[in-house]
Amino acid sequence: MLSAWQHLSRLARASRSIPTTDLYFANACRDWLKPGPGSAASRGPRIRRIGANSFLCGDQAVVCRRDAPRVVEAILADPALRLTYVIDDDLDAAGVDQTLPSDYRSRLARLREGQYRALVERAEAIVVPTEHLAAKYRATHDVRLFGPVWAGPLADDSHFERLERGKAFQIAYLGSVTHGADRAFVINVLEAVLAARPDAAVTMIARGKLGCSLDGHPRLRLRRPLPWALHRARHARLRFHLALYPMLDTPFNRGRSVNKVIEHAVLGAVGLYSADWAFADRIRNGETGFLAPNEEGAWVAAILAAMDDPAGLRAMQAKARAAAERLNDPAPQRRFWGERLGLEVLAEV
Repeated sequence: MLSAWQHLSRLARASRSIPTTDLYFANACRDWLKPGPGSAASRGPRIRRIGANSFLCGDQAVVCRRDAPRVVEAILADPALRLTYVIDDDLDAAGVDQTLPSDYRSRLARLREGQYRALVERAEAIVVPTEHLAAKYRATHDVRLFGPVWAGPLADDSHFERLERGKAFQIAYLGSVTHGADRAFVINVLEAVLAARPDAAVTMIARGKLGCSLDGHPRLRLRRPLPWALHRARHARLRFHLALYPMLDTPFNRGRSVNKVIEHAVLGAVGLYSADWAFADRIRNGETGFLAPNEEGAWVAAILAAMDDPAGLRAMQAKARAAAERLNDPAPQRRFWGERLGLEVLAEV
């Protein structure tokens, strides 16, 4: 007869993970989730996946953000398990941030009052991607802070050759509707850029119309949000020259990570970021990206200047990619998880 954990493992095969799981656990530990060399390891993975976002290794359990109720309930009900919880958003701040869509705030409230509260209470260790989040838990937990890790290669600069052939300059803003204030800011910036430059083309993420003057614009492309696995696959073929990531000072934004810097490199784009963003020090202005104050005119000017110097932007792309590769180093995650789960730490990932 199957054990409860074996049954959950089978159910997990049909489940879909979320970004938190891959970015803060599975990408860095991928080989430990598969059979390894040697007679003992070859009989099965060293880490057992028991849910879309939950794992077991000996007496250690890992939950990334949330999972199916039966998975979380089984972990919480087993007193022998030592739990590490991974959380990459400030769920408390979401409750007071009026710039977030109401349905998203409601979803986060249900998570906060349900699994999140129970998992934080039970966890020995909590993994977070920002100092803002780390400060929330240090008094009560062993807190570990590290950035995200993307799988797969970062893009080269070959798509810049399209500019030499007279193709459109591709600008991306990949923030979803959960970036309420940032999105409104970007829309105003992009309206001005598209009006000023007929060679500019814009891509945004949206389920339907934006509800602004950009709707129906011939040089605006809206791409629908996709499940994480399909989102990653789409990123492997999309390419942009410039990507925007304003971070206005809102309660929820203070908990956001450096993730977009790496994501932009996956897409081959140089990034433009808020000068007062918590991770602005990861960007060398004019070398590995652009920094601008949160003023619409400053962002329009920065975009137009980048468009006027495609050769310089292409040279920056190589430096931005190298900087993103350093941020995307899996070693800090791998060291922590190897020690936490009692696995050997290998140099290769």
